[in-house]
Amino acid sequence: MKKAVIIQARMSSSRFPAKMMSVLAGVPLVRFVYERCLNSKEADIVAVATSNDPSDDKLYEYCRAEGIPVFRGSLDNVLERYVRAAEFYGADVVCRVCGDSPFADPALSDNMFNILDAEGVDYAAPVSGTYIAGLDSEVIRVSTLNMALRHAADSYELEHVTPYIKKNAGIFKIKLIDVNLRPNELSGLVLTVDYPGDLDICSRIAALLGQGYNFTSHDIFDALLYNKAILKMNRGL
Repeated sequence: MKKAVIIQARMSSSRFPAKMMSVLAGVPLVRFVYERCLNSKEADIVAVATSNDPSDDKLYEYCRAEGIPVFRGSLDNVLERYVRAAEFYGADVVCRVCGDSPFADPALSDNMFNILDAEGVDYAAPVSGTYIAGLDSEVIRVSTLNMALRHAADSYELEHVTPYIKKNAGIFKIKLIDVNLRPNELSGLVLTVDYPGDLDICSRIAALLGQGYNFTSHDIFDALLYNKAILKMNRGL
């Protein structure tokens, strides 16, 4: 079973245009997320899936120049983009990571890869409310994505990839995991880059963690609890 971590990324965010090329810890955000995901011990490949819209030309060319595997597909039908990217890389299972999540937890991804393998489920994700936003990901069989693509009916399901799967638990084998990645003191924390101010906060967190990309979510929690001034800047707290 070939496993891929696929990072969805685009430049046309309405809240923070061109954020994937904005700098975090000395590198473009897309590079930071990619390097972070390379810490997965289960993934056979980590790749970026962007769109074939001209707005994403710069992102695509950067990935190509830097040796980051990159696939181009539909701008709005992200579900189809994932299916085609998975087919391109020959993957049987994909972990979906959003490009605005520089601290996505690779240990969580690996745990879900293993659950799919061991328990024969079609889809695995953390239980809502048990993780800080931005640490999460979800793992899906490509055959399940293909079925969703054939039957998903509206633009929301196509844009957000997995809603059709999640609302059809009678069709798909779904496993939701209590992941314990939301300390009470940080319960409102947001670790996604949706606005320019989020990038500043994530940059400060990365500086606290030091150079490199191999750290745990609990390292992030510890750093923030010892440097509470940063918490006051976070829009979720």
